[in-house]
Amino acid sequence: MGRAIGRDLIRSGWKVRYIDSDPRSGAEIADVSKPTPELFRGADVAISAVPFGLNLGLAKAAVEAGVHFCDLGGNDAVVAKEMALDRAAAKKGVCIVPDCGLAPGMASFLVAWGLQGFSKIGRVRVRVGGLPVEPRPPLNYQMVFSMGGLINEYRGFCRTLRGGRIVRARAMTGVERVDFPGVGVLEAFHTSGGASTMPDTYRGKVGALDYKTLRFPGHCVLMRKALRLKDPGEWVLKNVQRTGPDQVLVRVEIEGDGRRWTLTLRDVERDGFTAMQRTTGYSASIVAQLIAAGKTKRKGALRQERDFNPADFVDELRPRDFDLRVETHAIR
Repeated sequence: MGRAIGRDLIRSGWKVRYIDSDPRSGAEIADVSKPTPELFRGADVAISAVPFGLNLGLAKAAVEAGVHFCDLGGNDAVVAKEMALDRAAAKKGVCIVPDCGLAPGMASFLVAWGLQGFSKIGRVRVRVGGLPVEPRPPLNYQMVFSMGGLINEYRGFCRTLRGGRIVRARAMTGVERVDFPGVGVLEAFHTSGGASTMPDTYRGKVGALDYKTLRFPGHCVLMRKALRLKDPGEWVLKNVQRTGPDQVLVRVEIEGDGRRWTLTLRDVERDGFTAMQRTTGYSASIVAQLIAAGKTKRKGALRQERDFNPADFVDELRPRDFDLRVETHAIR
């Protein structure tokens, strides 16, 4: 993901400084598990593409250094601790923005963008998945991001809205069928982290909101069994695809004011980057550039759906060749 972030920043005219823990990377070497303010010297904005468990320490060091910071996030507990840095970040005049990848991240902006046209919102459904273009059994899945991130999504509880109130649903439940245009029949189920701060932002304003991950049918049952193993990651690596073109699918559905607004996006691997790299890395790059340009509503620990103008984000997606398709239909 870091490669895609860097490429997009460079193409946008920014000077990029790479930091990595692997001497083979060709980047500047540093141990980011023990970050200090010096790590951020000379930066306008720092972007973290490291495992989510390291993000809180990095965010604290960035605040101390007086440097804006955003990350790819994905873990609700870590994000809550980053959001608690709000007062300290605001005092330093910087922005801390967790969860800036695909989902959470792009998905949060697309929801906020769609909601701008509604006065009364009954339901919001967000369905997102990274999948192989040519699926192979048994998992019909391809490793396109970290194993730790994948297992994290499949465990614990997921924050949703029901009746305008925050309700927790267990991960890998609520399986439903989704017919995605151009792809076919998929399954969707609850996974953790994808909704990020949206339940907090829309509590009392939206009747129901949930986030579910898209997979090919049968994946959920197999993964439930795998999670009972001592090392589910090892089993996944033995049974998952490692190569081949990938695709990212996004569907946002909003019901309210007697109509249904639906946005779909399908992105595929191209230009030397996987679809997951493009959708995750380019999204983080866009957020960082919006921060650097002063296009946030305030300073502090920010939520994408509340503290940015979502149209600014969408305006940046289109030139990066993302095919957003929107339809509106009347409902009773």
